[in-house]
Amino acid sequence: MKAFLRSYWSPILMLLLLAFTMMVGNTADFRVNISLLILVVFGFVFLIQWLFQKKKIAQLQAINTQAELSLLKSQVDPHFYFNTLNNLYALSNRKSEKAPEMILKLSEIMRYVIYKGNEKEVSLKEEIKYLENYIELQKLRFQDKVEINFSKNGVSDHLQIAPLLLIIPLENAFKHGVDSIVKDAYININLTTVKQQLFVEVINNFEEEDKTETTGGIGLKNLKRRLQLLYGNDYEMVINKEKNEYKFQLLIHLK
Repeated sequence: MKAFLRSYWSPILMLLLLAFTMMVGNTADFRVNISLLILVVFGFVFLIQWLFQKKKIAQLQAINTQAELSLLKSQVDPHFYFNTLNNLYALSNRKSEKAPEMILKLSEIMRYVIYKGNEKEVSLKEEIKYLENYIELQKLRFQDKVEINFSKNGVSDHLQIAPLLLIIPLENAFKHGVDSIVKDAYININLTTVKQQLFVEVINNFEEEDKTETTGGIGLKNLKRRLQLLYGNDYEMVINKEKNEYKFQLLIHLK
C-alpha cells in the first residue's frame, strides 16, 4: 500500500488540495461543504479504484507476456535431441571413441537449456558457448559433409542477452541447408559486438529445389515474436534468400 501511495501521490494530493480550497471558500454554507466533501470522497474512491485497476492490468499484461515467452521458448526444435540420441546410439554400437565426447556435449547443452533457459538474461559468452557445443555435436553428426566457420568479434564479459535466441537461426541453417545438400554444404556465422550493439549473421547454402519460405517457418516466426516482446523496437531482423544461399541478419541493442 505504501508503494502504491508513493507511485500515485501526485493525483491524490491534487484532489485533496482542490477539496480543501473549495471548502475554505464556502465556510458560510455548511450544506455546501458537506456536499463538496461527499463529492471529494466519491472522487477519491473512484480514483483509487481506477489506479488499482490500471496497476492490475499492467500486472496481467506482464504475466501474459511472460507466459507467451515461456511458450515460445518451449517450442525450440526438439528434433536436434532425437537426432543426437540416434547418432549416439550408432556410435555406441560401433564403440566409437567419439561417443563419450558426444555425451559430454549433449549434457552441457541440456544443462544450459534446463537451468539457464529459464532465466531472464544470461551472459552473451554463455549463449555463445551453448552455440559452440551445438556446432560440435552437429560436426560429429555430419562429419565432412559441412564446413562451419564461426567468427566472434568484440565479445565482452558484461553483455547480457535473453537465452536461447541465437540457436534458432543456426538450427534453421542445418535443417533447411545442410540436411538438403549431399555434399559441400557450408555455414558461416559472424557474431560482432560494438558497445551495446550485437550483430549476428548466419549464411548457409541449400539445394535450389528446397521450398523453404523466406521467413524460415515457425522457428524464425517464434524468434521474431520473442524479440518483439523482449526488445521492442531495439532490434532489426533481415532475411534474404537468393539462388542457393540463405542469409539471416540480426541487430540487437542489448541493455
